[in-house]
Amino acid sequence: MSSSHRIRVMVVDDHSMVRRGLATILKVRPGLELVGEASNGVEALEICEQVRPDVILMDMVMPEMDGAAATHAIRARHPEIQVIALTSFKEKELVQGALAAGAIGYLLKNVSADELTDAIRAAYVGKPTLAPEVAQVLIQAEKLEQLTRALIDAPADISTLPELLNRHVPDLLPESRVEILLFPDQTLVRFPPGKPPVPRPVWDWLDSAAASYCFLPGNSLPWGGTQPSGEGLILSPLAVAESPKPMGGIYVSRQREPGAIADLLPIVKTLAAQVSSSLHSALVSAQTRVQQRIARELALAGQIQASFLPSDLPVLPGWQLAAIMQPAREIAGDFYDLIPLPEGRLGVVVADVADKGMGAALYMAVSRTLIRTYTAEYPTRPDLVLSATSKRILSDVRAGWFVTAFYGVLDPKTGLLAYCNAGHHPPYVLRTMGKETVQALSPTGMALGVLEDAAWRQEFAELEPGAVLVLYTDGIIEAQNEAGKNYGRAQWLELLRAAVLTPGPQRPSAQVIQDYLLGNIRRYMGDVPQADDIALVILIRDS
Repeated sequence: MSSSHRIRVMVVDDHSMVRRGLATILKVRPGLELVGEASNGVEALEICEQVRPDVILMDMVMPEMDGAAATHAIRARHPEIQVIALTSFKEKELVQGALAAGAIGYLLKNVSADELTDAIRAAYVGKPTLAPEVAQVLIQAEKLEQLTRALIDAPADISTLPELLNRHVPDLLPESRVEILLFPDQTLVRFPPGKPPVPRPVWDWLDSAAASYCFLPGNSLPWGGTQPSGEGLILSPLAVAESPKPMGGIYVSRQREPGAIADLLPIVKTLAAQVSSSLHSALVSAQTRVQQRIARELALAGQIQASFLPSDLPVLPGWQLAAIMQPAREIAGDFYDLIPLPEGRLGVVVADVADKGMGAALYMAVSRTLIRTYTAEYPTRPDLVLSATSKRILSDVRAGWFVTAFYGVLDPKTGLLAYCNAGHHPPYVLRTMGKETVQALSPTGMALGVLEDAAWRQEFAELEPGAVLVLYTDGIIEAQNEAGKNYGRAQWLELLRAAVLTPGPQRPSAQVIQDYLLGNIRRYMGDVPQADDIALVILIRDS
């Protein structure tokens, strides 16, 4: 710049006192010339077109159009004009926004007249100038970015979190005492080395805090006492959305310029957010692993439970069989069984544990095993089988649950069914011949596992040629539609009549009847998820 050329400077600020103060400085500095003033970004664009300054001193926070938007517009139209951000704010977002918009410098309004003059002259020749505090903000922003990338690349658990924090936090908060704690007592960071732990009352207070707090020298402390005169303090909770209380906290104190401790508050808040995000990710990852393990265990349990069901239906000359089990979840509390017995007889079981989930599935496995065990001891006496099973359940299984069950012994040669119904929904015998077309095999005693001295009355039903026996669990009659209404026993009975007793050229098979019944139930439910297990067994004596 020649001695005759003066740098043309324009001032943009929404405060008239600031503009006057800057004008005073520019008028007395050799080589500088004030050529225009504006109170907001819109005015700045208009005046800039008229006076074409060399350098603009631009406030960042203004009405109508802020400094970053004005800088971007001016630099887009006149790239030869240099803009220096001159503001009271040094937040990372403002600094990065101004520099991204094209500002060559960023100064704070507490800058001295000499420093301002040097920055204007440097900008005129294309050299950037940043206030030391602003440079520190950018350095800290970069270090936060490095920590963020390291946390993103770290394993989902928090196994490497202490090492990462101890590597990055000292550079992020130099000349500070820092402690990061996971409640109740897991220390992630404590430096400088040799410092004693933060007193427990501090953490106890932070455990119920909902926001970050800054304590200046001399402030009263909520856990007692006052903040030392030569030290400022920041406390920030580590808050995770899934947790009603903080999972930990950050303690930062500084003795250098203790009254300016509030300048560190944005950094500490950001650090707390990053650590909290890692804790949240670890929490979600742990929950996911648990859910995946549970899902694998439930799937395995379902496979084991499915193996309890007959792998192949027994072949009975002159009879048709169909059976299905549809759990509402991975595992079920309902079950059916078809048990080969001496002299060609067949044991038929349908049962329902009065609960759901893993416990009900285990209870089902015990009940099935006991019934099978006692059928070998009492092959023709359903009453004795249920009595022995119930007593054994009460003596060995102290879960407080009960089992409704129907157990019958069928003689395929004669069609005679000896049965006991332990509080179960009545199976139906449907006949196409004779006066009694539908017979309900009603309960002959209470559910299993209720009373020590319970007994069951054994009764008989004769399945003539053409008769159909349908056994089921309450997942059918308690199936709900989208209006929340149960299917109900009356509607179920009408469906059975339609499936079995409707005249036709040929009697449908057991499998066709089963598909017809379940298809109607599914259509009734619509999009409502199955809420209870369904077991269905159909036996037909051929004509």
